[in-house]
Amino acid sequence: MAIYIPSVDEAAKRIINYYRDDSIDELNAVSKYLENNDVAKSIAGNGDEFHNATVKLAKFGFYDFAYALAKVGYARYPRNTDLLGDLLCYGLHCKPLDELQQWYTKLDKINRRFWSWRAYQFSFDYWMERLPYAENDTELHDWERIIEELFSSFKQNFQYLSDKSDCEKAYMMEFEYYNAKGDEAKALAALEAATTNTQTANKCAQCALKLADYYFGTGNYEKSYFYSSIAVNVKEDQASISLGYTYYILAMSLEWKERRNRSMAANIKQVYSSYYSAYIHLETDRINLLDSVKKQVKQLEFEYGQPSGIPFDALDKEKSGNIAEFLGGLNNLLHTTLSEE
Repeated sequence: MAIYIPSVDEAAKRIINYYRDDSIDELNAVSKYLENNDVAKSIAGNGDEFHNATVKLAKFGFYDFAYALAKVGYARYPRNTDLLGDLLCYGLHCKPLDELQQWYTKLDKINRRFWSWRAYQFSFDYWMERLPYAENDTELHDWERIIEELFSSFKQNFQYLSDKSDCEKAYMMEFEYYNAKGDEAKALAALEAATTNTQTANKCAQCALKLADYYFGTGNYEKSYFYSSIAVNVKEDQASISLGYTYYILAMSLEWKERRNRSMAANIKQVYSSYYSAYIHLETDRINLLDSVKKQVKQLEFEYGQPSGIPFDALDKEKSGNIAEFLGGLNNLLHTTLSEE
């Protein structure tokens, strides 16, 4: 089957359309087209367009096609660290680890000041995935040093990132690494450093929420409230967390902090306000949390005899309307995307 694909955006659209139509022969033809280096070079697109197309395919679960398209993009733009990161990311879903080593080797030859956050993050993911396959202690320690150098280098090159909100990912990587090793002290220290470092203090929603979760689980409601407050205050700068869940942790922490301090009656309006914020921001599929907010508020109203004034029925209707509108818009978007040729 002879085909011609003029652009990378067209390649992504065809893959999605052929899958929707169960057109296996056409999908196989696209796959062979992408594997043919001579013809694939004719696919038009800059580095960002290749990256964006692979992201679109990955959202549909087409990791093998995303990987193939990233390879075509890499052949055109061999120093694009986003595309090299994409090859590691998507390759982890569909390729042997040994095959992915080549992409890290190529990436490692590029000066770190030119690395994007994806280059750091997906290199980290690759080595973390590979760690259990170390054949001896020497190899394991060598690979661990590579991982430690990755998040250390990431932090040293913050100034070269175009979006400073990506900086906290270095601390999240460090947390994940030490947490996997069972070193709780170093894991928590990494998160706490993100909340105090002047380069990340206003961009550390994920790290702050991790700390809030941890301290809430240990019953340290003062610290849990402190870090959840940081998380909600930087949310406008970074969309890396669920604001509804963060307000939920903040409200629960505040409630139990006030209960422990026997100061609930004096501060109950603030507690109600926090639960209200949680309820309006929680996603409609977080049914358990939405029910929990209602139950907590009703319990407080019963205990202290002060109505919250939270209009749950009206909010539920609004949420139902919003989700119907969202689903209608999503359906139209998908129809448009899948029908374009």
